[in-house]
Amino acid sequence: MEIQKEEIFFSIIVPVYNVEVYLPQCLESILCQSFSNFELILVNDGSTDSSLEICKQYQKNFHQIKLIDKKNGGLSDARNKGLLAAKGDYIIFTDSDDYWIGNQVLEDLNDLIKETNPDVIIHEESRFFSENDVTCKYNQKFIKTKSGKFEDEIINLVYYDLYVASAWDKVIKRSILIDNQLFFPVGRKSEDIEWCGKLMHYLKTFSIYSKSFYTYRQVRKGSITTTVSAKHIEDVYTMVKNGLNSEETESQIINKAIENYWACNYVVILKDFYVLSSKTQKQIWNDLVSWKYLLQNGRNIKVNKVMKFYSFLSFKAVIFFLNGYRLKTILFKKYRTLK
Repeated sequence: MEIQKEEIFFSIIVPVYNVEVYLPQCLESILCQSFSNFELILVNDGSTDSSLEICKQYQKNFHQIKLIDKKNGGLSDARNKGLLAAKGDYIIFTDSDDYWIGNQVLEDLNDLIKETNPDVIIHEESRFFSENDVTCKYNQKFIKTKSGKFEDEIINLVYYDLYVASAWDKVIKRSILIDNQLFFPVGRKSEDIEWCGKLMHYLKTFSIYSKSFYTYRQVRKGSITTTVSAKHIEDVYTMVKNGLNSEETESQIINKAIENYWACNYVVILKDFYVLSSKTQKQIWNDLVSWKYLLQNGRNIKVNKVMKFYSFLSFKAVIFFLNGYRLKTILFKKYRTLK
């Protein structure tokens, strides 16, 4: 697909489901952009609160808004509907309870694309716990090359937690998604994991956007990311298993990076292992043991932290320790929201 000479056309896809309290802030933060060559696709996924009415009111006032109203089908289905309707050169996914900071985001992205023409732009989010507690890890400081061949830097991008299982921290050429049928798996939780894993097979070039504009709201009541269910972990297990068995690329470097990516998500299963029923724990145990080779230093900074304990604890003890860490993290996040 030929990139437009003058301006890039962005398609910003926002799935909407029962977010009446947060939706105006999300929409205002996008619509205030100084760069106007974009469409804002709102996909109302069967909201039962006033979210649909809010979307309609904004649509009356802003010509950039395209509204899709559909029966509830989940986040993946909503994103897929938005992607199929999109006309932009590049796709940006934004969750409707999150928001952007700054009014020059699209202008900056346009300039970056005109300069480097990347398949994907990676940006780091800030995490919102409360008005007084918004932080960004800013790991891009460890990356020397901020633009170029994906293969040259992907090991570091995975290691430093820059290429992670999130759709909303990437700006992606629409042609790559459509041509390779990269849609989100419907009916699964944590669907970003599989989608981002598959995306790695098709990216040739990348750039990193230096600013943290995306604000990711933590511990929101009613959010699908607030609590982890057995369904979440069962789906993560299935995605890791499929990912490890997927066809390799022609690049050994990319294959290594993909394996490291799945190692990160393997740790997620170990951390949340006790969320599963005892029956499911027994069913997947042999696979978890066979994947222990994924626990190696140098794959990812989070995996490295696990290795500090795996070096002197048994495999079962590490899982027990990670469960304690999970519970502590939940309590700490809730405490941070009270600041």
